[in-house]
Amino acid sequence: MPLVIEKKAFAMQRIGEYKESEQASTMKSRDYKDATDLITEKETKNLRWIVRRLTPLEDERLQGFPDGWTDIGDWIDENEKKHKTSDAVRYKALGNSIALPQWYWIFQKMKSYIGENPTLGSLFDGIGGFPLVFQSTYGEGTAIWGSEIDSFCVAVTKKHFPEKQRG
Repeated sequence: MPLVIEKKAFAMQRIGEYKESEQASTMKSRDYKDATDLITEKETKNLRWIVRRLTPLEDERLQGFPDGWTDIGDWIDENEKKHKTSDAVRYKALGNSIALPQWYWIFQKMKSYIGENPTLGSLFDGIGGFPLVFQSTYGEGTAIWGSEIDSFCVAVTKKHFPEKQRG
């Protein structure tokens, strides 16, 4: 069960008299003869659970993508319209993507069966998970073709694989 600690701060009113305050004050430079008002009281509560949304960066890390993979800044769609990258489009793209670690393992195991100079065509490419893993395993330029319909996903893939053909 998570433990949550709430802190209260008190500000000195007069010597020996304190009032509860929203903020704790900073240390004061004094002649060191009297007390400061850096007093806090801790109240501990047990809660059943705490939920917070993961950040897009945490989602990228959980799925095995490099940090900032979907944080591409301003991007232009197929109609030449400029967009700003938002957390919402990053969440959507990551939620529809693949987790990479098991694909690294699978592609490593495929090496002995796949032969020399393999290439990848990636249908429903998303944000480029398969090309990222394939090129990490088989070398730069081995992911040669990709297809995707989501504009943001296309922009992410273009940023990381500018030389790849798109269909």
